[in-house]
Amino acid sequence: MKVDSPPQPCSRCHRQVVLAGYSWGRQWVHLGTWRPQCGPPSWALARSAGTTSAEAS
Repeated sequence: MKVDSPPQPCSRCHRQVVLAGYSWGRQWVHLGTWRPQCGPPSWALARSAGTTSAEAS
């Protein structure tokens, strides 16, 4: 992955996003999570709720 743009605010959630270049193309991703979706990833939500993967199974 290569970062192809300076950070700028996401139009939906206002967190910082960059244009990331991959072998298959380019995509806007959020800094820190490196995901195109807004909001925290599911593992972060589980951690903040005090749940671990061992407890969930």
